[in-house]
Amino acid sequence: MKFSEIKFNFLCPKIIFGKGRIGELGQEIVKTLKPKGNEHPKTFLITGKSSLKKSGYLEKIRSSLEDLKIDLEIYDKAGKEPTTTILNKGKEIALEQKANIIVGIGGGSVMDTAKGIAGLVTNGGIVEDYHAGKEFLKAPLPFILIPSTSGTGSEVTNNAVIKNEDSGVKKSIRGLWASLALLDPKITLYLPKKYTAYAGADALVQAIESLVSKGSNFISVFFAKEAIKLLGPNLPKVYDDLANIDLRDKMMLGSLLDGLSFANGKLGAVHGFAHPIGIKYDLPHGLICGLLLPYVMEYNRPLNNVAEKYVWIAELFNKEKILTNYGECPKSLPTDNKGKSKWIIEKIKDIFQYIGIPLHLSDVGIREEDIDDIVKDTTGSSLANNPRDTDKQILKKILLNAL
Repeated sequence: MKFSEIKFNFLCPKIIFGKGRIGELGQEIVKTLKPKGNEHPKTFLITGKSSLKKSGYLEKIRSSLEDLKIDLEIYDKAGKEPTTTILNKGKEIALEQKANIIVGIGGGSVMDTAKGIAGLVTNGGIVEDYHAGKEFLKAPLPFILIPSTSGTGSEVTNNAVIKNEDSGVKKSIRGLWASLALLDPKITLYLPKKYTAYAGADALVQAIESLVSKGSNFISVFFAKEAIKLLGPNLPKVYDDLANIDLRDKMMLGSLLDGLSFANGKLGAVHGFAHPIGIKYDLPHGLICGLLLPYVMEYNRPLNNVAEKYVWIAELFNKEKILTNYGECPKSLPTDNKGKSKWIIEKIKDIFQYIGIPLHLSDVGIREEDIDDIVKDTTGSSLANNPRDTDKQILKKILLNAL
């Protein structure tokens, strides 16, 4: 690429990263609200039902905020996916409590819940209005996002995917940038093995899709490559060593970088498929993404610009000696680029199988007669940014190959 050809837009919130830095939350709340003159700010903390309590972090946060005379209202109704009911109810409580700032601590669903409530508080209405096309014209209530997993990248994106419980449809609302993304790898030490695997798979898939997306640009490709360098070698390692803080550190940084990448460079067909499959079969998002990635990669591989990037990943993973004595992937990297671009697909299958992700849709209960319904609902910006164009017949073929 010639230097004169480099063009990009780059958007992201303020970011704080590092072990133990959740201890700075109270100070950051004060800094964020100081220009607004709030002497005793009311914080509306959104979290899941139990994990933050079990880890002991909820009590630590409560104590540290009390020391700074920051009032705390806890909304622990965020579930495994954000819904219109949860967001609309949360908005009403936040308004009743006269919240000055929102803090979301948890996985992607919790952070999306926090984003949506922050936007609804200042703009009014209900989620369904924004699903119907209404835009957020006012800035959201200030909000801070703290991920408890290394996977979604939601803390540095401006959209939230919300499920309408009446229709069963998931749809994004956009334009909601956090005031601060605060990342502390120590929080992820409490994440169980299965969810560490699913989150890590999601992060790696996002990085690879963003690397080859039609929407990619100089800066998104840079972040995607740095994310892949961290996520690929360390995902199998952290799966075997959950208490290793250095590995948790690398995974969280990789997840952050992949979020910065796809927030500015888009995704691909894997994520186009993932939403309808997740709705219909109630499967973990990271599991779906990890399962489908090799099949979408195989479809995209004939494009020269895509194959070149797959070769780069293959050479990286070979150099890192990832799972050299496991799986079906040949130990030796082929010498030709066509062989390398095929080799990396087999290596990725091995990585995901090693961390407990199945290789076939039939392994998770999806049948051939289900495929047409999935294809019908596979739409959106992720699919539109897949590097190789698709149609309904092609999408069906990809899923049949994955069956």
